[in-house]
Amino acid sequence: MKHLHLKSSNFKYLEQGFKEWLDVLGYAERTVNGSPLQIREILHFLEQKNIQHVTQIKARHISDFIKHIQIRGNLRNGGALSSSSINSYMTSINLFARYVNQTGKHVLDIITKRVANQVDERTILTQAEIKKLYESTYEPHPTFNSVAMGQRDRAIIAMFYGCGLRKDEGSKLNLSDIDLLKRLVFVRKGKGNKQRYVPIALKHSEDIRSYIEEGRYWFLQDNQTAWHVKKGFKKQDADGEALFLNTEAKRMKSFEGRFKFMKERSGIEKHFSTHSLRHSIATHLLQSGMPIEEIAKFLGHGSLESTQIYTHIVNQLKNEEHEFPEF
Repeated sequence: MKHLHLKSSNFKYLEQGFKEWLDVLGYAERTVNGSPLQIREILHFLEQKNIQHVTQIKARHISDFIKHIQIRGNLRNGGALSSSSINSYMTSINLFARYVNQTGKHVLDIITKRVANQVDERTILTQAEIKKLYESTYEPHPTFNSVAMGQRDRAIIAMFYGCGLRKDEGSKLNLSDIDLLKRLVFVRKGKGNKQRYVPIALKHSEDIRSYIEEGRYWFLQDNQTAWHVKKGFKKQDADGEALFLNTEAKRMKSFEGRFKFMKERSGIEKHFSTHSLRHSIATHLLQSGMPIEEIAKFLGHGSLESTQIYTHIVNQLKNEEHEFPEF
């Protein structure tokens, strides 16, 4: 998509304005950078249809584009586009229409509906696998302080599984967002710049407390094994506000390395991520009997449509234990 070049000055202006609008509203970096590129592809497609201005765009043109990407398939591997990829375009289109309408550029009467996700696109860990994951955090670390690393890993599980946070939400958490007395997490910048409070289960709150009161100080002050400390440099620009810190005392933005470590130690064969843990808690809560409306509120979904997928997942996981997931 980056190689596509727009000819219409109106379309170029809209793409740039759309990106700035997303940034000002506080959308995640991935959305700020990715959605305008998807919109560029759509606008480029429209240019091939001799459409050069936003006032010419009709709902049928967007429908034609959706049919086009469903047929053309994945540009990287040649296979069919997944429903998740198509839904990503749908989200970008809806955001773009909102931008155009709210900024008075035009009135776009366009609302796209998400296509049904294939169940196997989402990695769901069973409750037994979550337990293995948890137990793996007590395995010794070959390089760093095993106690501190384990405490941070358990806090990571608590946030992304126990509280069902999105990756960006968890990465942006500050110490001030955690209320252990009330057992609540304040998500300041959720999807769509929405805020919400998320409850913390008792066991998870204990793990978070251990990390905050003990392990986090090792990352912030006591770690003497990081490369810059070995070379005689002091820790500069340490992020004293961030909840999750890396070994250089900076805000932790990537969790893949930790999941790889836990995967190897736990023997879990599935590849999983922060979002896999979020999908897993949603599925387990639905199995436990929690109303789907409450799960939608817990996950920060704007509508029940996004949460409905878990009903299909649960129907295929009939052999799971029906109990509240708190180890």
